[in-house]
Amino acid sequence: HISYNALMEKIASLLVEKGITPTKQRLELAGLIFNKNQHFTASNLLSKVEEAGFDISQATVYNTLWLFEERGMLKTIDMHNECKFYDTNLSAHHHIYNTESNTITDISNSEIEFSKLPDIPNSLEVEQTEVLIKVKPK
Repeated sequence: HISYNALMEKIASLLVEKGITPTKQRLELAGLIFNKNQHFTASNLLSKVEEAGFDISQATVYNTLWLFEERGMLKTIDMHNECKFYDTNLSAHHHIYNTESNTITDISNSEIEFSKLPDIPNSLEVEQTEVLIKVKPK
């Protein structure tokens, strides 16, 4: 298990590598975000900031999420229901979305196979496929 200081040094290096100035607030946010692979909303992150006792404004949280997304550090999953999830797992994979608990779970690419895809114009090629399976209690 990596120490908090070692994690912060690793995160600071990653931010610099991505052209982001590692301010105290960005490091604190990155520590909450990148300490494990996870899915979260901005609202979830704001709650974590509050629990941790960090002095970070809502605007800074949203701006930092936008910056991390723009620099390719976070993937977004838009639920088209006023809810946008952030995903720290940047590898190609699929998701199960529980509409009742508002949670997302990863599905590995090996668990889904496509037997047919729609016709794609010749000028384009499939870059990646992502499946979102929505579930609810019976």
